[in-house]
Amino acid sequence: MNLSLTPLNPHTLINSLTHSLNSQVLCTLIILEGQYLIRYQKDNQTLTQFISSEAVRNAFSELPIDSGFLSPGIVRIGSHQKAQWIVKFIPPSRHNLLTLENHSQFQMISIPLPGLVLIGVNHQYYLWAIKSKQFDPQAQVYNAPFPNINPFNGRICFGTNPVPTALATTINDVWNLFMKTSFNGDSVSGKSRKFPQDIRLQWAKLVNTKHYLLGDLIAISDSKDSKRKVTIAEVIECLIKP
Repeated sequence: MNLSLTPLNPHTLINSLTHSLNSQVLCTLIILEGQYLIRYQKDNQTLTQFISSEAVRNAFSELPIDSGFLSPGIVRIGSHQKAQWIVKFIPPSRHNLLTLENHSQFQMISIPLPGLVLIGVNHQYYLWAIKSKQFDPQAQVYNAPFPNINPFNGRICFGTNPVPTALATTINDVWNLFMKTSFNGDSVSGKSRKFPQDIRLQWAKLVNTKHYLLGDLIAISDSKDSKRKVTIAEVIECLIKP
């Protein structure tokens, strides 16, 4: 059945969707399969009509949107029907105080780190490494050189620590929580070329050095073509897809 769509000024729709009087609902937008139905108040009457998807899009595009001041390093943020997600780039750095835990003994060390990409999807967070000093979507992606990260999917294990939903206002808290973690012997393999069984041995070699040894990073390979370079953009798209 083909229904003719009555033209509707986007301003009329946006005013109906956002204006209220005496806490009454003056507009209802009903989403049907492949079409939209609007029911709204006009001149003390309730009117119902089908409208085009273009009219709905134009109306909502006029709603004011303000992200506020974003924290440094946030390179992408979004949401869909299943998740909220955010991507933060942490540039290469020299003095990073990290805590090693070994048989209930704690040791604090200072090491340099490569560029890192933190990806949050709802309450799950992933960390990867890239060799560039600035965020580059086409940069080849590597396993982040940390314990407590699954080497197969990059997911961070926070143990029993609760983590907030991935938002611009919470991503720095998540990063700080991770960096203050006591890194133990969990998931230590597959992070270093020189010490493939335990990244912590590489950390010991890096104490008080200026730059992370980028050649020691282990690249992520394509499951279908081991010789093909996988980019950080591909990883992000895989994690955030609905």
